[in-house]
Amino acid sequence: MEALMDWKSMGSLYASLMFVRGAVREVIPPEVYKAAKTTFFYFFTNLQTKLVTIHIHEVENDSDNDIFNSVRRYLSSKCFASSKSLRLSKIKNSKNHTYTMVPEQSMVDMVDGVKLTWSLHSDQVEKVSKSESSRSFFKLCFEEKHKEFVDSAYIPHIMKEAEISKFKNRRKKLFTNRSGDCWSQVCQFSHPSTFDTIAMDPVLKQEIQADLKKFVNKSKFYTSVGKAWKRGYLLYGPPGTGKTSLIAAIANYLDFDIYDMELTSVKNNSQLKRLLISTSSKSVIVLEDIDCSLDLSNRKENNNQECDEGKMKTNNGTSNVSLSGILNFVDGLWSPCAGERLIIFTTNHKEKLDPALLRSGRMDKHISLSFCSMESFRILAKNYLKVEEHELMKEVEELISSIQVTPADVAECFMGYDEDPDAGMRNVVEEMKRRKEINKEEEKIDQTKKRLRSNDKENKEVKRLRSTGDDPNQDLEKIMPATEQEEKRKEVYEN
Repeated sequence: MEALMDWKSMGSLYASLMFVRGAVREVIPPEVYKAAKTTFFYFFTNLQTKLVTIHIHEVENDSDNDIFNSVRRYLSSKCFASSKSLRLSKIKNSKNHTYTMVPEQSMVDMVDGVKLTWSLHSDQVEKVSKSESSRSFFKLCFEEKHKEFVDSAYIPHIMKEAEISKFKNRRKKLFTNRSGDCWSQVCQFSHPSTFDTIAMDPVLKQEIQADLKKFVNKSKFYTSVGKAWKRGYLLYGPPGTGKTSLIAAIANYLDFDIYDMELTSVKNNSQLKRLLISTSSKSVIVLEDIDCSLDLSNRKENNNQECDEGKMKTNNGTSNVSLSGILNFVDGLWSPCAGERLIIFTTNHKEKLDPALLRSGRMDKHISLSFCSMESFRILAKNYLKVEEHELMKEVEELISSIQVTPADVAECFMGYDEDPDAGMRNVVEEMKRRKEINKEEEKIDQTKKRLRSNDKENKEVKRLRSTGDDPNQDLEKIMPATEQEEKRKEVYEN
């Protein structure tokens, strides 16, 4: 009964509305009615939020869309927390696994208070080589008033973050030029050396790290001052002082690939240029033992212009790579082609290199790696023996200041004693004592040789004076110390 009454009420209401509608149309002129209707719809339409939708397809004009790949990398770090259905994968040569969205999923990205809604969809299925495949595309929805923000700030932000994510997730590679002007990947670079494990002066270590950090963070600065975004390091010192380990630590610190150049395999300057332009950004180019690979000695001392204009001698014969080619490789017009690179030369004899190669702008930082200091010894003891303090440390400090021992020598003494630190410390002390005794014997031998050379010189002078008829006794004071004059006079008269 109540339901019937409700229907009757609704019928009466509808009839009333129809009557009012007809009366309004009869009373109000058509022009006024049309204007009122337009105003009504305009008012309520403006109350609704206007949205903009951007489609980003996986493939555009039969080519991969870089923006699509960047969005996928960018969202992979954000979708895990907000999406309920995900795809898990690990790409070859990548460090970590990644999560990606599955089709018909959506998520919200809030940036600077702006709500941006992402969703992933699939295109229609296409037949490719008798197999079915689908292509995906992203939809980005946002309020129309944020158009400028999305175009000028948000999209560039996505591209930058995706590039950083790609760089961090890749594995470092080691390349070498085995055949002429081509690089070949040797292996994944996985050297364990870091700034924590390398044995060197702590102050120098911090200085190098600070310099590297400034270098990688100053792209705009290099551009503003008109310099190529590169930096040159010269590592010099005796063999076994850690030059190669420092290079590996630098590559691990920067997370850069390494290009290990063998100059003896490069035939001419043109091949050298091709090798340079084929290196990638964010890389370390290494030329070890540069003084042994080519004759880059000081032209002024040698007075040899062939170093710059002609062929250079190598360990395998001759090469048409010139000093000019090396200088242009480091700091010529071709040098900035890849950007953000570190060029490292190593040598055991810095004094043999031409000053033109050593100047700032080519080798910006000269790093001397010398014999083992006490600070370096403590780092090695901690790394190899897990020892920070020991009763023999004071004796080591006295010994290490009187001998020349490299970090490689100390490390070899520690090898095999990781389970018996006391024996390892005794072993290195014994080795240092042995070397000290050897040094004493060598000093005695050197003194004896020096005395024999002095006596030989004196005897020759005495013979010369006799041959000229002069009295040797009158000139003895000129050719020997006063303490030996009397003995020499006796020897002269006896002869």
